[in-house]
Amino acid sequence: MSKFEEIRKEIEKSGKTPESLGQIFSKFGLTPDNPEFAKELLREAGLDVDLTPEKAAETVKKMTEKIPPELKKQMAELMLEVSKYIPAGPMPEDVKNFLLSWKGEEKDKET
Repeated sequence: MSKFEEIRKEIEKSGKTPESLGQIFSKFGLTPDNPEFAKELLREAGLDVDLTPEKAAETVKKMTEKIPPELKKQMAELMLEVSKYIPAGPMPEDVKNFLLSWKGEEKDKET
């Protein structure tokens, strides 16, 4: 079974809270300081990992443009909360700003 599938099954089984999701990601090594593992998971999911930052941003924009605003807000809240439980350090500012834009917030409003 691929790591992607292992993580998916673990989340289905026990990922009921942001804290438990953070623990699952950390358990498998999916942390901001381990980008190679994230690339491996993306490859297993069938996504191109050899993108430039600009191309990656465009891909994310295309993948998410059809998501309703309320769902984006909920997803952003979940991701921001889960990031608190991943011990690799703070979320990169550009990612944080992107998620805050989904919530309709400015950077300085988030504490």
